[in-house]
Amino acid sequence: MRNSSAKCLFICSLLVTGCAADIFGKTYVEINSNLSAATTLTVHCKSKNDDLGDHTITSTRAWGFKFRPNFFKTTLFFCSFAWPNEFHRFDIYDENRDECTECIWTVFANGPCKLNETRGIDFCYPWKASMQLGRKPLM
Repeated sequence: MRNSSAKCLFICSLLVTGCAADIFGKTYVEINSNLSAATTLTVHCKSKNDDLGDHTITSTRAWGFKFRPNFFKTTLFFCSFAWPNEFHRFDIYDENRDECTECIWTVFANGPCKLNETRGIDFCYPWKASMQLGRKPLM
């Protein structure tokens, strides 16, 4: 009995401290642009814990990042998208919505679309209104 309690305590401590993160694979998010060839798209993505900075995307150059979703299924990355005379926001990875380990997005003028390798465009989303960003208001 004592041995099984010790094992349970050890496993729980691994999960809580994140040491068991290697059990869960990394997720890759890639962002592509379908804006005109001459248009440069500036993307800035963040999570609660990470600020990934500004990145430039063109019709020929994508940008992506990898991370480990947290054990509690609350991982959220939100991004701003800017190009001449336009500024939009979107939750590029929401663990409650996205079940992909390789999430490929293409940005169109009217919103981002998630791609599926076998079917092409899987689902398109409208840009977020400022009051709809993330799970908590941005400060």
